[in-house]
Amino acid sequence: MAQRKQLTWAELRVGLFVLAGLFIIAIAIFYVTGAGILGPKYRVVTYLPEVESLTTGAPVRLDGLEVGNVQTMRLTPHPQDAMHNIELTLRIDKKFQDSIRTDSQAGLATEGLLGNRFVTISRGLTGTVIPNNGVIPGKAELEMKAMIEKGTALMDNMGALSQDLRGIVDKVQNGQGSVGMFMNDPALYNHLNSTAARLDAVAASVQRGEGTLGKLTASDELYNKVDDVVSAVQQQKGAIGKLVYDPAMYDSAKSFMDKGNGVLDDVRAGKGTIGKALYDQTLYNNLRDASANVRDATAKLNANEGTAGKLFNDPKLYDNMTALTADMRLMINDFRQNPKKFLHVKLAVF
Repeated sequence: MAQRKQLTWAELRVGLFVLAGLFIIAIAIFYVTGAGILGPKYRVVTYLPEVESLTTGAPVRLDGLEVGNVQTMRLTPHPQDAMHNIELTLRIDKKFQDSIRTDSQAGLATEGLLGNRFVTISRGLTGTVIPNNGVIPGKAELEMKAMIEKGTALMDNMGALSQDLRGIVDKVQNGQGSVGMFMNDPALYNHLNSTAARLDAVAASVQRGEGTLGKLTASDELYNKVDDVVSAVQQQKGAIGKLVYDPAMYDSAKSFMDKGNGVLDDVRAGKGTIGKALYDQTLYNNLRDASANVRDATAKLNANEGTAGKLFNDPKLYDNMTALTADMRLMINDFRQNPKKFLHVKLAVF
C-alpha cells in the first residue's frame, strides 16, 4: 500500500514539471513573437495580394515599433480583386488602437535585404479609430524578387560597361586612336618639347631686349618718345596739340554743330527743298498721282488701247511698216539703176 502511494506522488511530480515546462515554453513563445501575455489585445484584419515567406506569429510593427503579431493567414474565398487575395488577422496590443486609424495602411516589409518578412502599419492621424475586427487598408509591396532581378540587370550593365572601358583603356595603352597616339607617340612629345624650348628661347631673347618685342619691353626709348609726344601735346605744339587745346577749333566745331542743328530744325519744320520733300503732303500726292497715271498708261499699252497701245501691240502696223520699208528699198534700187526715170523734166512755153 505504501509503495502505491509513492508511485502516485512521483507521477504527480512529473505532471507538475511538465505543466511548468509547458507554461515556460508558452511564455517564451509569446515573448519571442512579441505578443506578450500581459495587457489586453484586439484584432484587426487586412488584405494583401501575397504573403510569400511570411509566417504565422510574424511581428506587426507600427512605424517600426513592434505592437503585435500575425495570428492567422488564409486565402480569401471570393476575392473582389488581386489586392484582396490573402486575409490576415493581426493581434495587436489595445494600447496602440488609437494610433491605427482608417488613414493607416498595412503592408509587408523585409528585415534587411534577405531577412524575415513582417507586417508594417503606418500610423493614422486624421482618420477614425479602427474598432475590434475592423479592416486596415492594405498596400502592395515591391516584390523582393523583382528588386533582385533589377539589381542583377544593373550589375550586368555595369559589367558590360566595365568591359567597354577596359577595351578603351587597352586601345589607349596600345597607342590606338587619337587619344592613344596622343598618350604614346614619342614624336608628339618631341614636338612639344621642341616647341617649349623655342618658347623658352624667345622669352630669353625678350628679357635680353633683343628683337622688336624685346626692345619694346626692355628699352626706355619708346617710353621716352611717347612721353615727348604727350609733353608736346600738353604744350599745344603740333597739329594734335592745337586740335586739343586751341579754343578756335572748339568754337568752329561748336559753330558747325549749331548750324547743323539749325538745318535739321528747318528740315523738321518743312522749310527748304529737303524739308518740303520730306514733309509736304502735296509732293506726296503728286508723286502718287503720277505713279497712278504711269500705271494706267502702262495698263492701256498692255491692253492695246489708244494710239500708243496699237502702235506697240498691233501686228498690222508692223506688217505695213515692213512692206513700206521693202517698197522703199526697191524704189531706191530702181533710182540708182535708172535715175532719169525719176528726174524727167518737161518744159512747156505758153
